[in-house]
Amino acid sequence: MGVGDDSYAPATRLEGATVPASRRVSAQFASFALIGAFGYVIDAAVTYVCARYLGLSAELARPPGFVIATIVNFLLNRSITFRDSRAPVLRAFVRYCAVASVGLAINYAAYSLCVVLSPRFGVPVTPAILPLFVLVGVGAATVMTFVGFRAFAFR
Repeated sequence: MGVGDDSYAPATRLEGATVPASRRVSAQFASFALIGAFGYVIDAAVTYVCARYLGLSAELARPPGFVIATIVNFLLNRSITFRDSRAPVLRAFVRYCAVASVGLAINYAAYSLCVVLSPRFGVPVTPAILPLFVLVGVGAATVMTFVGFRAFAFR
């Protein structure tokens, strides 16, 4: 196999060296995590702005941030993390959104659990705490979305 061949094969030859699949997965996950961190900043910032300046409830402030972060993350993951994917862009985007929707369900459930439980622990739900709740949701969905994007969306 040469450079540009199926990136999901057990090993890829790069300039005479063989790169084991586990190393490629590690590199992809590292890239995915960095892009995810950037997406988190977008998601948390938009959520904060929607709650603080638009007066939306904690539940309604979250979806706009998630949608914007999902689109940005798709573009970055397509061009960086899964750049060897041969999947047509539209098909990859539709599949990405399907996986992201499952991730959103996990993510939003964890986020909402934080919103519901925090007052019971004496922590008021304010715009300032919402980015922490977004982080909990992102953490809950990270591994599942990586596996789904790698095995399905960019296949």
